[in-house]
Amino acid sequence: MAELNENQIQDVTAEILEHMMAPKNYGQMENPTCTGMGVDTKTGEFALIYLQLGNDDLIEDIKYGCNACQDTVIAGSLFTEMIKGMNLTYAKDAARRLENKLSDAPARQRACSMMVIKAFDASLLHKASKEAGGSEDMCSLELADSCEGVENLEDTNEAK
Repeated sequence: MAELNENQIQDVTAEILEHMMAPKNYGQMENPTCTGMGVDTKTGEFALIYLQLGNDDLIEDIKYGCNACQDTVIAGSLFTEMIKGMNLTYAKDAARRLENKLSDAPARQRACSMMVIKAFDASLLHKASKEAGGSEDMCSLELADSCEGVENLEDTNEAK
């Protein structure tokens, strides 16, 4: 794996700080094409994704909201900026790439950030359901791993 040089680290840190201090695309959307929610059932935290789709499944607008930690806010801002203006094929691939990158992140960061990906995946389920005649307001997906107690697990593993 290539090491980051000092300038690259500063650039990454600056981008993360920007998304933390001024999240992009945060808020509710009126009349979205589809809505999804990713839920951590153990903590009650959640993330929402609202998509406004145009022709050829182009993401004309995207918003997100959450009742979660700062890691979720940052992930939502980064992910929505990455896929806004792109088509769903690109967005699905971007979600899988982000999911793969998260496999190297600390467990708590991974779990909190996965709420955003789960919300996006749930929005795609909502789109499919609406196209099949469904009338629900949104679809939701639960996280496989909760962030609850993750710090304690990591502390225990480090002590061994």
